Amino acid sequence: MEMKVQVPFQQLLTLVKKLTPAQKAKLRQELNDKPPAQEDNDEFIEYLLNGPVYSEKEIKVIEENRKSITAWRTKN
Repeated sequence: MEMKVQVPFQQLLTLVKKLTPAQKAKLRQELNDKPPAQEDNDEFIEYLLNGPVYSEKEIKVIEENRKSITAWRTKN
């Protein structure tokens, strides 16, 4: 279960300053550890790789539409 709490920065700073030296050291260690962002990247890459793709026929239709639009713009 995840819980999110919004704490104003000044209040957070005051709380951190009240920590014991051992607690501050533990906090520094936690902050220096790399977050598990790689998992998010992996999910995004997998989404992109498994996402919808255009068929050759659809690509040709798009190309023809672009040509038609360009030709129409040059006329008008």
